[in-house]
Amino acid sequence: MMKKRNFYILLVILLHGITASAQLDSINYLEEVVLSDIRLYRNSEGNPVRVLRDSVLEENSPFLTSLLRFNSPLYFKENGPGMVSSASFRGTTASQTAVIWNGININSQLNGQTDFNTLLTTNYDNIVVRSGGGSMMYGSGAIGGTVHLNNDLRFNRGFQNKIRLNYGSFDTFLGSYTTTYSTEKFSVQLNLAGYSSDNDFIYPGTEKRNLNGDFQHTGANLAMAYRPNADNILKLYSNYFNGDRGFSGTLTAPSKSKYEDENIRNLLHWGSYLGDFESNLRLAWLDETYKYYENREKENFTYGSAQTGIFKYDLGYRIAPGIKLTALVDLQQTSGEGTNIGDASRKRGSFGLLFEHEMQDFEYEISGRQEITDTYSSAFIYSASAGYDVLPWYGLRFNFSRNYRIPTFNDLFWYAGGNEDLQPETSLQAEVGQEFDLGSLDLDLTAFVIEIDNLLRWVPGPQGLWKPGNTESVRNYGLEAVADWEQNFRNFQLNFSSSYAYTRTRDLVVDKALIYSPKHKATASIAVGRGRISSFFQVLYTGSVYTSSDNAYSLDAYSISNLGFKYALLKSERLTLGGRVENIFNTYYQNMPSRPMQGRSYSFSLTFKF
Repeated sequence: MMKKRNFYILLVILLHGITASAQLDSINYLEEVVLSDIRLYRNSEGNPVRVLRDSVLEENSPFLTSLLRFNSPLYFKENGPGMVSSASFRGTTASQTAVIWNGININSQLNGQTDFNTLLTTNYDNIVVRSGGGSMMYGSGAIGGTVHLNNDLRFNRGFQNKIRLNYGSFDTFLGSYTTTYSTEKFSVQLNLAGYSSDNDFIYPGTEKRNLNGDFQHTGANLAMAYRPNADNILKLYSNYFNGDRGFSGTLTAPSKSKYEDENIRNLLHWGSYLGDFESNLRLAWLDETYKYYENREKENFTYGSAQTGIFKYDLGYRIAPGIKLTALVDLQQTSGEGTNIGDASRKRGSFGLLFEHEMQDFEYEISGRQEITDTYSSAFIYSASAGYDVLPWYGLRFNFSRNYRIPTFNDLFWYAGGNEDLQPETSLQAEVGQEFDLGSLDLDLTAFVIEIDNLLRWVPGPQGLWKPGNTESVRNYGLEAVADWEQNFRNFQLNFSSSYAYTRTRDLVVDKALIYSPKHKATASIAVGRGRISSFFQVLYTGSVYTSSDNAYSLDAYSISNLGFKYALLKSERLTLGGRVENIFNTYYQNMPSRPMQGRSYSFSLTFKF
């Protein structure tokens, strides 16, 4: 049996790292709510943006993987429930999907990726999925799309608290606590969460059991804002995560390995206004550390760590009504060390210009950014996008951009394999979107094409030694569709949402499809509520994927479904009882070879608001 952590350890964990953050904008400085990443909404005119809020977050597992699998076009390659999880956005790799925490890119400096099973959704007010290139605003890795973790601070709400307890199959436990306090000038929000499981499920249709897959995660998130006057605001964000998990084996190869990781993120933002000028200063400190034990019963381990300091400043000037010019400066310094990279460091800087013009039914923006670094050749990136309201119910949008991904510390400095001559990979991307607002039905259709050059990839050398290089050219193209429908009918509240992604990928060198990129992926969910009770049903379909570069091996398509309910025990909805059944048909499926996923499971929750 897995040991239980005392939930109150989170109060101590919070002391590991506190810094600050703030952001201000003419449209996010509202009387009651201050958005954490206003540029996400303001500078995404040419990109589809999907916001997942409180109710959707509560319906899904606290792992970000589960939330996005059932509520977005993203495809996830997962080594098992709670194990390493990486995203594929429009056929790109995990390193080509950027994760943005309150406006700051938090992809690892060691491997360039974010493990989506290390992100607990209980720590955030909303999760936003932004499809398409975003390197102009969010830097390296924002090629296929970006996933945004946001804390939105509220004012004039007084003192509020929420406690949530979950218990489910395989001795799975979740405890979370959220407290907020706000006045006219001050707002603070604190989120604490602990999530653990023995994770020893039986593979559907067999007598074999998932072994060594236990995990226990703790997280804490602090957000604060202070408005001394109408022209200034200070915001502070601090996030802590600690993970301790075994890595389960495959059907044929058992495992005794263990992985521990710790992430500390801190952000300070000061926003101010002076006439037609708008100033935003951001300072961030990111600290990531991991330890890998080949045998968890022994003390031997390999490790890696990286610390990144970030300075971002932008100064905007409103030239005329609807016309704005913004200068952007971004400086970063990263130091790292580890068993396989030794001591490593690099410095990066960039500067850019952003021009925005908004008219009655048409708006557009043009931007360019030049990066300078001491490690590899610098990249110039740019973006142009536009949106046009053709009719009150029909809109068009366009986007064309050049994006990039830099070599990671592992790519550059890995012992017996690193390559310090690597260059950033670059991509050109174009997309056309259509938006339909048909009363209770919202429909979004997007067609895209991505051309990637100098793809960073580890390949075997003449003597069998794997080495990273700029090897291939890739073309991805496809279609994304998202629909949302809401209706009230005889005291019933009905909500329906769905997404579909058609993606074709091609390695232009060998004329083969890329691995782990399904041609078809679809999701659908329906929620029904009346009075104190509500329920939901979710369906996920994932097409087959190739698992070898020569397309000789593949994994079968699969479809899984979830069902859940919620009942308010009190009329005020201060106390609610919930239940959830995952994979209700006990479907056997894999999204990695020889790693069956979890069959049918149950969980129950109790939520208390006061």
